[in-house]
Amino acid sequence: MTAALAALTCATDLLVEHRTEERVAAQASRRLDPRGPVHAELTTPLAGLRTLGGEVGDVEVSAKGVRRQHTLMDVTVRLKDVTTDGDSAGGTGTATIGYDQVTRRMGAPGDGLTAGGQDGDLLLSGSVGRLGLPVTVRAEVSATSDAFTITPTTVSALGRTAAVDGLAALPAASALRDELEPRTVAVTGLPRGVALTSARAADDGLVLAFSIAPGPTPSANGGAA
Repeated sequence: MTAALAALTCATDLLVEHRTEERVAAQASRRLDPRGPVHAELTTPLAGLRTLGGEVGDVEVSAKGVRRQHTLMDVTVRLKDVTTDGDSAGGTGTATIGYDQVTRRMGAPGDGLTAGGQDGDLLLSGSVGRLGLPVTVRAEVSATSDAFTITPTTVSALGRTAAVDGLAALPAASALRDELEPRTVAVTGLPRGVALTSARAADDGLVLAFSIAPGPTPSANGGAA
């Protein structure tokens, strides 16, 4: 009888947990409207049985191909102590923007240059100028609560590396120096309680990290629900 009760409890927990994950994924899909799949996972032990008492526990939601500010990105959100009423104890989130998207959005410095990542820095490589000189630009990425900034630091060409600040003293390179001014990109339309905390260049794309304040779980329309 004890074994049967344990098996029934486990089966109930898994069934309720699976259905809850499906509901969370469906709700996230409606809010984010991604091009790709949405996956939800309850990471707290006995999450299904907790749900019966009004507690969902810790939740991780990931979505592929979310479109924001004319850019596609992959989004992952981790919330703690979520309740069935839609409240949480806060959490974190990341948005990964593929380098094809970064290249497209770079503007003037991106003309002829392709974006990539190395050791946390953004790399722009390709050919510039009338002669098609191959160059590699290394840039630092920083963030405030509602924007991130790309600051080119060095330029490498023909086996030599020079600081971007030093290009102003070279008449032939002054035009390139003007194009390599820092670029700040505003991150608009964030849900209430969500703030940008950092930005870095990873191997698979530009990664923006966010903090999520305790309270109602954030919704995609800038409010909370």
